[in-house]
Amino acid sequence: MEKIEAMEVFDLVNRMGEAILSNGGEIFRADEAMRYAAKALGLKEFNAYVIANGIFTSISAEGQFYSSQIHSVPLAPIMLCRVEALNNLSRQISAGECTPQEMKEELDRIDKMKVSGNLIQILASGVGSASFCYLFGGSAWDSAAAFAAGVLLYIFLIYGALKVKLPKIMMNITASLIVSLVCCILFKAGLGNNLDRMVIGAIFPLVPGIPLTNSVRNFLENDYLSGIIRLVDALLTAGCIAVGVGVAMNIWSIVAGGGI
Repeated sequence: MEKIEAMEVFDLVNRMGEAILSNGGEIFRADEAMRYAAKALGLKEFNAYVIANGIFTSISAEGQFYSSQIHSVPLAPIMLCRVEALNNLSRQISAGECTPQEMKEELDRIDKMKVSGNLIQILASGVGSASFCYLFGGSAWDSAAAFAAGVLLYIFLIYGALKVKLPKIMMNITASLIVSLVCCILFKAGLGNNLDRMVIGAIFPLVPGIPLTNSVRNFLENDYLSGIIRLVDALLTAGCIAVGVGVAMNIWSIVAGGGI
């Protein structure tokens, strides 16, 4: 493989690994996909070191030319539809059914792939909030209130926080504060019987379930550095939610004169 061709393929392999990581794929999945693609596409002496927020790779072309790349991959919102598409692409490459040009075109398509529409995300947040509220012992009215709060939560996230590009910490604190106040208002208005269940259900769409699960998996695979990165991210998100709920409860206690 010529030097220029090898570098182009090398860039594509790195791009695929970066896409898997940035969209929420597991570390071992990104590592294996890159290694299989490099082998199938003819890269020699390909080596990769993947952690939760970075990729380090190197190759050798014709035994003389060496190249290495470092990619920083910030922790970002999880897009499992893109991870699934990238997994399918990896299988096609490993089976020899995809040329470098076809790989580039597919990566371009995946980068532009749209996630679920805003309306579906908003409704899913409401249904999820209501379901978790009921699961934790809430009544039907509690679940109805949690549904309303969950809908408002994603309206705020989609049309507010993401539009103005709030930092993740502030976004989680503000979002949990808002939905907690909404639950307090609905509870005071008579919609709901258990405020704690309502709040638990409403904030559940913010809970970092996938990062925490990936963290545990990393620890079980002896990848302690990546496990710590994921765990810190999950704990920080959980802490922000707790701060937001606590501030909301204190505000409402003052406004309501001590009666929630």
